[in-house]
Amino acid sequence: MQKIIALSALTILVAGCPAKDAPVESAVPAEAEAAAPAEAEAPAPASVATAAADIQWALFNPEQPDGPQLSPIAGNMKEGAFTALVKLPAGHASPLHTHPASFIGVGLTGTIQNGRSAEDNSTITVGTTWTEPANEVHFTGCTEEAECTFVAYMDGAIGMTAAEAAAEGEMAMTVMAAADLAWEPINPEAPDGPQMVVVGGDKATGPFQALVQFPGGAASPPHSHKASYGGAVVSGTMGDGGDVTYGAGSTWTHIADEVHVTACVSEEPCLFFASMDGAFSMVPAEAAEEAPAEGAEAAPAEAAPAE
Repeated sequence: MQKIIALSALTILVAGCPAKDAPVESAVPAEAEAAAPAEAEAPAPASVATAAADIQWALFNPEQPDGPQLSPIAGNMKEGAFTALVKLPAGHASPLHTHPASFIGVGLTGTIQNGRSAEDNSTITVGTTWTEPANEVHFTGCTEEAECTFVAYMDGAIGMTAAEAAAEGEMAMTVMAAADLAWEPINPEAPDGPQMVVVGGDKATGPFQALVQFPGGAASPPHSHKASYGGAVVSGTMGDGGDVTYGAGSTWTHIADEVHVTACVSEEPCLFFASMDGAFSMVPAEAAEEAPAEGAEAAPAEAAPAE
């Protein structure tokens, strides 16, 4: 039986050493649009969950059929901030490049490496979070053992510009394993309940990005948020309180004000990445039905004892 945990607050959102014989892509267009084709644009606002096996992928660069692929989750990558899944072929190695927007990523599968060059980089595995500031020259790749996938958030439109030389001096990129993050209980009165850590933005004003960890079997009460968000499962098996479940690599979105349940249906803890497009809020389902007049501030939800 799932244990129900009421939360007074909840924040529910991403390239490795090349194979020895795998050729490194020799060039990137001087100012690559790198936008997915029209059929892969972010979906219209709607709440939806997509299992990992059903993810629809589109080429990052149509001229590289064996190159990286993308699958939008939320936002419009051609116009502004967005969240997406990214897949790199095993042995992939990008040339040195920059992006015009800042980046936050979390590893989902495979062994990603990101850093100064193909010879000087950090290893990124499942659950590892890394950031890359806008316009910093870097290398991204995937080791030859298996393809790599990760969830990514960019705070502006997608783009990629080739660089001729590696970054000099200390790099501003960061890399942190999930176990080394500063986790805090979402509900201070339930220290053994769900935990989260904000990895980008400000949840008080929004938008923001966070990693969230639910204990195995834990579920939130029915609630809604005043902002929309997109998420991706890093590990464990998530659910919606009903028959729908989705494992690692699956994605989902919730539009603002839609009542839902977030649950971890596996015995092991669930870790997921989420990006909310506004400030954090959590409104219990019963409170949503009696919402205050526009402009009035809703009272915070009271935390009920966990079962």
